[in-house]
Amino acid sequence: MLTLTTYKFKGFPSKEETAKLMELFAEHGAAEGTISHYVFADRSGGIVIAENDSAMPGYETSLTYSEYLSMETKIMLTIEDAVPAILASLA
Repeated sequence: MLTLTTYKFKGFPSKEETAKLMELFAEHGAAEGTISHYVFADRSGGIVIAENDSAMPGYETSLTYSEYLSMETKIMLTIEDAVPAILASLA
């Protein structure tokens, strides 16, 4: 399962909140299966692309960081996987 998670800070983080979040990240790290992780240049949040067989790693990670971040996760398909279903729906 390929997922795209967009996260945003709850409010604009203070230096203290940013330091605590970095401590959490140093302790827990990225979600299992993370392929890439980008942060927005305006410091408002970022995106994570991950691949797992289960939603549990992403869920556990969201619980870890939920005090500081709000998250939205979407399940994605490659275009190669999606096109047959799209074409079948047109028949």
